Parts: sequence; structure tokens; C-alpha cells
Amino acid sequence: MRRRLLITIVAGAAIISSIRTDAHKPVTSPFTFSDDVLPIVKAHCASCHSPGGVAPMSLLTHVDAVPWGDSIRVELMSGHMPPWGLNVNAGRFRNLQQFSAREMNVLLTWASGGTPPGQSAQDVAAPITPEWTLGAPDMTIPLRLASIGGDEQTRVEEFVIAAPPRPLRAVDLLPGTPAIVRRATISVRPAGGTRQAAGITTEQMLALWVPGDHPVALDAGLAFQVPDASELVVRIHYRKTWQYERQAMTDQSTLGLYFAEPAAKNVQVLRAFTPDVRASDLVPGFSRTFSTTVNDDVQAVAVYAEPDLADVNVRAVAVRPDGSREELIAFRPRADWMRRYWFREPISLPRGTRLEVVATWDTGLLPPAAAPLQPGERSSLSLALNVVR
Repeated sequence: MRRRLLITIVAGAAIISSIRTDAHKPVTSPFTFSDDVLPIVKAHCASCHSPGGVAPMSLLTHVDAVPWGDSIRVELMSGHMPPWGLNVNAGRFRNLQQFSAREMNVLLTWASGGTPPGQSAQDVAAPITPEWTLGAPDMTIPLRLASIGGDEQTRVEEFVIAAPPRPLRAVDLLPGTPAIVRRATISVRPAGGTRQAAGITTEQMLALWVPGDHPVALDAGLAFQVPDASELVVRIHYRKTWQYERQAMTDQSTLGLYFAEPAAKNVQVLRAFTPDVRASDLVPGFSRTFSTTVNDDVQAVAVYAEPDLADVNVRAVAVRPDGSREELIAFRPRADWMRRYWFREPISLPRGTRLEVVATWDTGLLPPAAAPLQPGERSSLSLALNVVR
């Protein structure tokens, strides 16, 4: 009996001694939460990581952030957060919110160096109130109430609204229940469907909305033209985090429209696409190259991936008629963070320019359940440019 008791005590002591907590880590960081980390979190992360936000945890107090110190370090080092997705040429886009080198150093040093609180660490954080980041819209349209049942974890709801026949310079969404509004697409559907001419379609995706991604208004003189008798189509993807499992929830989001001058030039869509990718193609390192030719002199103002082009490494290059090549974007669009990247300056694409796109799958890194295509499935792939003639 004594021998068994001794073995139990020794084993218990060994287990206890092996447990490491943040409280026992030596503090080596010169940066503290209240003085150095919190201002960065408020500037870049609070739209999601706040009480009632769409992220599964708040990071606005020291008590909330400390348990996630190791996860913060891993997410930053892996490039998974912040979820902007760009590999190179980040400086040529104007709607990014990436961390600076100093901010990265502060966060990584704090997370790895004992997570010290500072002198005035906050104990209570108020929820972040959603607001119109472009100012008050010219027109607001409350969407109908959407309900997500207690037995539902995710849901996609479609809202169809008669579109005011006025050109738009921007569209935004104000979530009613930010904790469950994960992303949204807003488009205009012309009467009679999509029309195409010279590779440019009048079908318009007006906005790709995700939390924390500030909308961009078109420059003066540009607009998304809205034909008569068109419809606005809003698809909202709802998703609950673990805090709300088994809870029935509702949301009534609001659409905000910003009008442009009637004589503004129309912003159109130029797509490069391929229809022949199958699940059986996706061996590790598989890539597909596809292209389209520009049939008019255009200026490219933005680039985005269509929904099927997600969780894939994508590189797009403009090959001009004189043989010069310019990389437009290299990124990895994520299915849960689809976004549009706006160029700081319009990029000239003369008639005859070829848009070349290479998509490469890292399928060897994904478990079968997370593969972009399941056995027997096939998908068309599309990269889109917003252009002005």
C-alpha cells in the first residue's frame, strides 16, 4: 500500500511539474498588452475579435487575450491571420489592413515573452458597434428578418430587392447580428440575364463583404451602372461559433447604397475562366493555366477570385501586345474570406493584352474532407478584373 501511494505521489508530481501555464512563463517581452498590443488589436482585429463579434473569442482585454497567446503566434507566423491572402505586391493595393513590421514584432514578442499585462490593462471590453465606414449612405434598405434554427450551424440566405435605376459608387452591408454574419455577396442582376460582348459582361458583382474589410468607393467619374428593371441580389452566409451552438438566432442586416453621377463611366467585368477541373485532377502540385484576351483598351481597377477559385494559389499576369509582362496579383483566396483587391492606380491593359492565370493546388496538405472537390465533382474556375473602357 505504501509503495502504491509513493508511486502515485511521484507520478502526480511529474504531471504537475510538466504543466506549463502563462503564469509560470518568464516575462521577457518589453511590450505590454495595455500599452503596445491593445492599440494594434483595436486598429486591426476588433471588428471581429470583440464581444458579440463574428470571431470565436474577444481579444480586447488582457484576461481574454492571454489564453490565446500561443495561437496568436501560430496564426501570425503561418500567415493565416490577418486573412488578407496576398503573397507579393501588397503595396499596389489600397484596401489592405496588414500589420507593419513593427506591429508584427510587438505581437510576436508579447505572445512569446510571457504576455505581460501592463499598468492599465482593461478588465471590461464593450462590444464593437457596426458602423458605415464610408459615412451615411444615400439610401438604406433593411433586409427581411432571417432566422437560423437551433439545430443549424450554417445557413445561406438570399434576398432579392428591386434595384433603384441609379449608378452606384459603393455598396456596403451593416450586419444586424454581427456574431453570425460571416460574409455576403451583393450583385445586380439585369433584366433578361447576363449579356456578354468581347469578353466583358454587364453582370455585376457589386460587393464582396467580409467583417473588417472596409468597402472602397469608386473614384470620381466611375460607377457601377444599374440598368432599368434590375434586381439587387444579396446572399448572406451565416455561421455560428461554438458560443451559440444550439441557439436559435435572428438577423436583420441593412444594405447601404452610395450613388454616383449619372454620366460616370461604367465599371465592367473581364473574366478568365476554365471549365474542366475535376476532383481526379487534384493530385499534389496540380496546376491549371487559363487565359483570356482583352478586345478593347481598358484600365483595370480591381481584381477578385470567383467562389470556385478558393484555397488555391493563384497568380495572374498581364502579357501586353509588345511582349511586356506585369504581375497583377499573387494570392491565395480563401473560401471564408473572399475579397476584392483594389489597385492604388489603374493598370493599363491595351487591346490584345492576354490575361494569364495559373492556379496551383496544395492538395497534399489537405485532409480528404477539406479537399476543394470531392470524388466525382468538377468545377469551373474564374478570375475577374473590374475594368473601365
